[in-house]
Amino acid sequence: MRTPPLRAPIEGLTIYPVRSDDDAAAAIGWLTQGHPIVAVDTETTGLDFHADVRLVQFGDQQTAWVMDPHRWRAPIEMLAFSEIPLVAHNAPFDMLHLARLLEPDNVVEAVTTLMERTTDTSILAHLIDPREKKDGGIGHGLKNLAEEYVDPDAPDGDHELKAVFRDLGLSVGEGFAKIDVDHPTYVLYSGMDVGLTARLLEVLAKMVADLGLNDLSEFEHRAQTITTAITARGFGVDQVYAFALSEDLAAEQTNGERRAATMGVDNVNSTAQVAAALTARLGAVLTETTPSGATKVDKHVLAGLDDDLARAVLAAKNAGKFLTSYVDPIIEAALVDGRVHPRIRSLAAKTGRQSISLPPLHQLPSGDHRVRACLIPDDGMALVAADFSQVEFRVLAALSNETDMIQTFLDGGDLHDATAARLFGDDFTPAQRRLAKGVGFGLVYGGGVATLARQAGVGEFEAKLAIEKFERAYPRVKRWTRQVVDQMKYGDPIVITPTGRRIPLDRQFGYRAVNYQIQSLAADLFKGALIQLDDAGFGPHLLCPVHDEVIAQAPIEEAEAFAADMAATMSGTLGPVPITAVGEVLGRSWGAKYEPAVVR
Repeated sequence: MRTPPLRAPIEGLTIYPVRSDDDAAAAIGWLTQGHPIVAVDTETTGLDFHADVRLVQFGDQQTAWVMDPHRWRAPIEMLAFSEIPLVAHNAPFDMLHLARLLEPDNVVEAVTTLMERTTDTSILAHLIDPREKKDGGIGHGLKNLAEEYVDPDAPDGDHELKAVFRDLGLSVGEGFAKIDVDHPTYVLYSGMDVGLTARLLEVLAKMVADLGLNDLSEFEHRAQTITTAITARGFGVDQVYAFALSEDLAAEQTNGERRAATMGVDNVNSTAQVAAALTARLGAVLTETTPSGATKVDKHVLAGLDDDLARAVLAAKNAGKFLTSYVDPIIEAALVDGRVHPRIRSLAAKTGRQSISLPPLHQLPSGDHRVRACLIPDDGMALVAADFSQVEFRVLAALSNETDMIQTFLDGGDLHDATAARLFGDDFTPAQRRLAKGVGFGLVYGGGVATLARQAGVGEFEAKLAIEKFERAYPRVKRWTRQVVDQMKYGDPIVITPTGRRIPLDRQFGYRAVNYQIQSLAADLFKGALIQLDDAGFGPHLLCPVHDEVIAQAPIEEAEAFAADMAATMSGTLGPVPITAVGEVLGRSWGAKYEPAVVR
């Protein structure tokens, strides 16, 4: 007997709950009708890799089928194992869970196959406008996009579900995990997401084509498929070491807090308390303020103070940060299978740069070794890495056609050494090199005189003078940056990168166009390198892409040659500029690279 359908609160969409063999047979029959593309979505108990799948739904602009995959598996298998093109919003999430559901012992291959035939509407939306809603864009959530492009009156399913959760006495997290899979509101809005995704695709695909972004879309989808496979593969965790490190960090935090308490600070996270206590101890030493006018006592300020209280607060805060943000999440993530499966967002920033969460491995402080040591290769393998060398500066040299910069890279020199020599003479000091390097990074990442002065430890006058010397040393860089900024001031305020990426920009922040151009092209070079590595057969060995570095594993006896081959594969040219990657063997853990040298 067929279950009566539900009428969605958007015109022309019918939702069919699958609750009987007849319903399942009807869903299978629908799949055989030759649909050009089928929208897919899942509902899960949570957001982590090992969350259970509660509902699977698929359909098109007029029809949605919703089913409990633990009761009705056949329609889902037919969908997954056929060659029907698919569309999903935030495809990695749904395809990873489908792959785990259907092929738990072969997740990497299964998710790769699924991703290769899936269009992700979130990628299309990002290419059209990469801004979040808070930045003046539409945003990239399904609700915001559907409201803008499909049906402005479509109800908010999350809002309706949360109301149901409250009525049931459940928190939001509990609600998605515990609500009855046959609850009509749960089924209704789960099915509606499928219809909205299918309708959204029609609009966004045309917009992407009209903007000439089909090639970039294909590029992004390929990169996303690779990073999704990396998530599925996971990264091994030394659980014994991680538990011990957690205990050590907890002890460090407690010790720092106790020391701070003896000096008048009961809460090391209270800016007001810390600022007041330090002012009482040191007098008018603290001069920096936050935008709200409060005294600034962040980690940079604390690290610059020769004071026991500052050291105690900094030690407690650092230990607490490492514990709660990195080590404990790594431990929790690895409880099921001894691996972390970090979520990689291939389009996290307006510029196209990636991000990593659950855990946030890309946010680990530079030089950290203790947390990184939690992550290890599989038995018989060694960790290796290939890292782009000064890629942002190479991009800057290519975009500006700055001949002296280009020549430095062609000669295999160090740009920061060359720049310091141009600014201060061949006998430059380490401090002068840091200053010269800081000027370059200010261009690449954005930042003015004040930022440079603080980071280089010099006065603002000296910082301003260094910037002026840099501009004289590299006149083509100055000319190019001025042209980019002027385009934002007087032309269409949209940054269009060499790969065609479009980044709208508020005119008052036109100076950001320079680092947007650089960072975006660098991000595309890195994604291109991932694709090259995959094409060359390195894909099954890749464990994590972090910034401009790819971490992989290789048999111990082959590790050195493997790292060199990875680096060679990633290397290439950008116009006249060599894009160079450096390979190295990390060894027994990711942290081995960063361990401080032992002084004997």
